[in-house]
Amino acid sequence: MNPDFQAWLPVGREAAQAEPLGLYLHVPFCVDRCTYCSFATTRDRSLQPQALRRLMADAATWGADLGRPAVDTLYLGGGTPSLLTSEELEALTAAIRGAYDLSPLAEATLEANPGTVDLAWLQRARSLGWDRISLGVQALDDALLARLGRIHGSAQALEALDLAARVGFRRRSADLMVGIPGQSLSKVLEDARTLAGTGVEHLSVYLLDLDKACPLRAEIDAGRLALPGEDEVADVFEALQEELPRLGLAPYEISNYARPGAESRHNTRYWERRPYLGLGPSAASQLGNRRWTESGIIPAWIEGRGEVDLQELDAAEVLAEIPLLGLRLHRGLDWGGLRSRAEGLELRPLCDAWEAKLRSLQKEGLTVWTGNRVCLSARGMLMSNGILQMFV
Repeated sequence: MNPDFQAWLPVGREAAQAEPLGLYLHVPFCVDRCTYCSFATTRDRSLQPQALRRLMADAATWGADLGRPAVDTLYLGGGTPSLLTSEELEALTAAIRGAYDLSPLAEATLEANPGTVDLAWLQRARSLGWDRISLGVQALDDALLARLGRIHGSAQALEALDLAARVGFRRRSADLMVGIPGQSLSKVLEDARTLAGTGVEHLSVYLLDLDKACPLRAEIDAGRLALPGEDEVADVFEALQEELPRLGLAPYEISNYARPGAESRHNTRYWERRPYLGLGPSAASQLGNRRWTESGIIPAWIEGRGEVDLQELDAAEVLAEIPLLGLRLHRGLDWGGLRSRAEGLELRPLCDAWEAKLRSLQKEGLTVWTGNRVCLSARGMLMSNGILQMFV
């Protein structure tokens, strides 16, 4: 740990002891790289043993430095965590239990690729205490899955959801991607209905993001493929907003739908701006007014020579993040509470300026005010990127 972190540790420990943390661990390995992927991942599985050792060592170090903090949400993401062997998953789980107080644990999620799980692996994961699984389905059209470079087919995706239910995962989440070249509105709705019909408890609807360099971006730039237009994509999201609640999956965040009580507790903590610790290459952490991101260069991270991107947020930046994140939630934000906090920080004029803008958007049907509580309307959710820019 560098000297700057050592000097800050008493503050970090106090923040970590104030309330339970969310703990995220990044497993960066994949069988193949999806054509749209720009995450910190690698196909070099020879690095897996060293990466796992580093991940467990970091878990132990941070657990000790923060005074064995309580953790109430746990998330194993990637990459493809389901590429860990049962023995590796058991060792990592034991390392976490040894370094953190998991007595308040309310949710333990692991991500999995439908093409890399079987009954025995899922049974072992469930027996180790992982109770929520997030499966990267993306689509139920084999041609679209091939275009995305996914290693699974639609039948495997549905089988993986069924196996997860059979071994006792209390909550199953599926990803559904929107905006894929060649994808139709009718097919998105068909896939959503099929997934809902499996009894899946949670659905995350993602817009294909090609902001960074990736093979699919190159295909589009070369004119060999075309992305759907903005209006087409908006139509899809609007249709899903109407259809998914009829299927028992209510919206609780811009891109997330769940059956009652099945919302992602770990991801909700991000939108509520609650503290979290991230371990692994490219993993982000937030404690108090400090945020840092580990190096995304996997060999450098393994060897402990990667650069950590560190941010110290001032009071105005912290305040701005509360509505920036909180307005993503369908329940919206207690603006009266934000106003009181702004007063305590002598930032009331800034809060008043935001409020004036949000109240003016009510006239356009983009926000809904109920007393001192504000949320985005259904149309506001579709236009959220532009609206939330005021807080950046």
